[in-house]
Amino acid sequence: MIEYINEISKDEDYIRYNHFLISENLNELLHKDYYLYNTNEFNKSDLVEELYNKNFVNKYDKVQHKQIFDLYINNDKFKEKAQFIYSIIDNKKFEEFAKNNPDIENPNEYTITYNIVDSAGVKVTMYQLSLKDIAFVF
Repeated sequence: MIEYINEISKDEDYIRYNHFLISENLNELLHKDYYLYNTNEFNKSDLVEELYNKNFVNKYDKVQHKQIFDLYINNDKFKEKAQFIYSIIDNKKFEEFAKNNPDIENPNEYTITYNIVDSAGVKVTMYQLSLKDIAFVF
């Protein structure tokens, strides 16, 4: 398991951290700077928006696919989760991975847990994702 902790923000004595727990199996799919997610140094906003529009907004017709818009595209929580995935998983590496691994028997061996931890020791789990979740947004 890959564990990475990175400071998000600091306000006097109060510090917030990204805390990632990622299966070794997903290491090859990560952006090299995935840990910058949710920090001031994060620079993938345009890419994330582009991927979300490509894979959801521009892919479906609002009238013909109303249910998809209601369940996913117009759902802010889903959009946040998809954009999180686009922020840390490299889409080109994922496409290559999907081509080379058409049959994954246990997608639960490919997981990401993302927490926010503060200097008081409070940990909030934001996402627990498996390969199924990741594949769905690509």
